[in-house]
Amino acid sequence: MTAARVLRLGAFDVERRWRPDGLAALPEIADRGADVVASAMDELLAVACGPGDVLVTGAPAPVAWQEVLAGAGIGFEHRVAPCGVGGTVEERLVARPPADLGGLGFEPYAVLPESAGVVGALGLRAELPDWRVVRAVSSKSWSNALVRDLGLAGAGVVVDSVAALEAEVQALDGAPALLKDPFGVSGRGTLAVTSPLVLRSVVRVLGKQVRRGLDVEVLVQRRFDPVADFSAQFSVRPGGEVDWLGARLIENTGFAYAGSRPVPPRLAERLAALGYEEVMADVGAALAGAGYHGPVCVDSMLLRDGTLVPVLEINPRTSMGLISVLAGRRLAADPERARLVVRPVRGGCGFDRLVSLLRADGILLEAGGAGVLPLASGTLASSRGRLYCAVVAHDEDGHRAFDAALDVVLDAWQVDRAS
Repeated sequence: MTAARVLRLGAFDVERRWRPDGLAALPEIADRGADVVASAMDELLAVACGPGDVLVTGAPAPVAWQEVLAGAGIGFEHRVAPCGVGGTVEERLVARPPADLGGLGFEPYAVLPESAGVVGALGLRAELPDWRVVRAVSSKSWSNALVRDLGLAGAGVVVDSVAALEAEVQALDGAPALLKDPFGVSGRGTLAVTSPLVLRSVVRVLGKQVRRGLDVEVLVQRRFDPVADFSAQFSVRPGGEVDWLGARLIENTGFAYAGSRPVPPRLAERLAALGYEEVMADVGAALAGAGYHGPVCVDSMLLRDGTLVPVLEINPRTSMGLISVLAGRRLAADPERARLVVRPVRGGCGFDRLVSLLRADGILLEAGGAGVLPLASGTLASSRGRLYCAVVAHDEDGHRAFDAALDVVLDAWQVDRAS
């Protein structure tokens, strides 16, 4: 957070918007509910806002959303992007630029082709990297090449044909393989090949697309056996210096993100002994050398055999891990006491009712206290919604107690809708 006022905005489906046309896609089940959730996740950027910052979202939010955040100590100005024009938040702002935002800083969730247009149309203060650079370094093909250049563990093979993909999977001699779209994220665009039947299906689906003139670009990687998934959060300056923000333990359900929390002390000690931060300094230098500067999240693993896989993928943007770090700094006297929690929800009865239930149960987080704070309202609207919340507790027993209380509240909230 900075002392000067800042404009914040951004769609959370940027990998899809970075993805070049003409690439064949791995098989996946369409999830309209996930798209609805992603469209409302811009509300999560509130935790990055300081007093006087302006957050522009794509859709309105209930009054209670800003009220509960203010009650927890997060104050900001909220606006909805201009209506009556189609397109993204950025495109709507360029089409109808507000006249009173000139001179503000600009920190988007990620740099997109439209970002420079927002800076010019609104008269913002920002020096953004070229979006083409950001797209390039966000690709898993780029990060895999960097892993090889730095001599790190965990490199896969990027293939450019169906035959090469089939050969690389078969070369693993039956070991489970992961196929990754170069611009996939949070489980989308990642496919586990667990049997010859799955491989044949992938070959068939990609082959049809190749015959239509699409290109193949897929990262083939052995499926690792981790004991810990975590991420590095840092910012890269134009000269290559890295401002370290911390490491966060990642909690997953399958390939889906389920939350972040501070890395436990024993794991932190292990990472220090393995030179984890030094590797991230090398990554930051490589990103700056490619022309990137700004926030970075690097996903990593510690394997069961003790091997550190420091770079699984590089996210040159704001991330859920960074949101977790910022939530801890904003909401807890000791940031180590805070974590970000993501719960799947189905058909609840609205944000206001959820807040009412949290308050009635005595677990709604208020400034300086402990409890549960819902961070977004629009992500609840889908039939396959997500509750994003910060949880602050004094110790692990407190976290377990809040988890149990949240289970009870969500059960009641969803029953209310059903009745």
